[in-house]
Amino acid sequence: MKVVYLIGNGFDLNLGLRTSYSDFYRYYLNMASDDYHINQLKKHLQHDEDKEKKGRYQYWSDLEIAMGEYTKNFGSIEVMENVYNDLNDNLRNYIQHIEQIGITNFSNKAKLIYDFAHPEKYLRDSLKEDFTSHIQKHVNESFQTHVISFNYTKTIETILNIKGNISIGRNNTLYPIIHIHGLSDDPIIGLNNKEQIKNEFLRENEDVQDFLLKPNINKALGHLKDKEAINLIKSASIICLFGVSLGETDKIWWETVGERIKGDCRVFYFVHNPEEIVRAKLITRIRKKYKNFLLSKTKLNEDEWSNVYDKIYIVLNSDIFKLTE
Repeated sequence: MKVVYLIGNGFDLNLGLRTSYSDFYRYYLNMASDDYHINQLKKHLQHDEDKEKKGRYQYWSDLEIAMGEYTKNFGSIEVMENVYNDLNDNLRNYIQHIEQIGITNFSNKAKLIYDFAHPEKYLRDSLKEDFTSHIQKHVNESFQTHVISFNYTKTIETILNIKGNISIGRNNTLYPIIHIHGLSDDPIIGLNNKEQIKNEFLRENEDVQDFLLKPNINKALGHLKDKEAINLIKSASIICLFGVSLGETDKIWWETVGERIKGDCRVFYFVHNPEEIVRAKLITRIRKKYKNFLLSKTKLNEDEWSNVYDKIYIVLNSDIFKLTE
């Protein structure tokens, strides 16, 4: 039985690492450059107080969408590549700096292992009954836990001190983590599809697509990580989403999750929103809101939404993966 976690930047933020886009954004704008086009991109990214309040630059996908929008300003492939190589190089330097600082004040390796093995701990009792019924048919199978990380850091590997498979409980193995966006030495930033390239002249150019589109970049690297990750999702009995923004530039993953929900699968959607006021009379409405948000990122139609609705577990502001004191 496969349990697949899709882990986003919320995991690192949960540990106190300054890995948000807004952290990098401030760093990048302060890096001096004599290049006109690079400075123009920075002006495009620079947000005023009003935009910051609206949260325009909250997620990494916001940067990637902004990249796609800014392609309208490029008159040649050479200028585009120079500008985005500078952005990528600065991102690499920033993430490596964060990694050198290290993870401080984390204390509970045992809790991380336990949480990977027991996401159902954070369900309300009524859903635990459905979950138990779901896994009962797999009771005689070994559990394979897989992590698809959207992060450039190796925080999980560092905390657990792992390089290969490790046991995380009776009959349950955690397999090597797949870093679908690369690591800090060569981070992958880009778009999901050519429609997100807003320069109509450059959009159809294969060299531009190979430079900007994540699926093309992964294919060129030849490591088959994206294919392996998609196959894991397609065969998962349990899928857990944690710390992901469900951004448009990673749409392929949310669509793959959507297709899998139609089968024999349950999805845990761990939502972190401390500003969400949870009142007893509003709980059902809040859960519907997040289910609808997740399903809106898939290709499922109205009838399919109805069929999969109860297969999605919304877990709001839980302590899963909270490892700091």
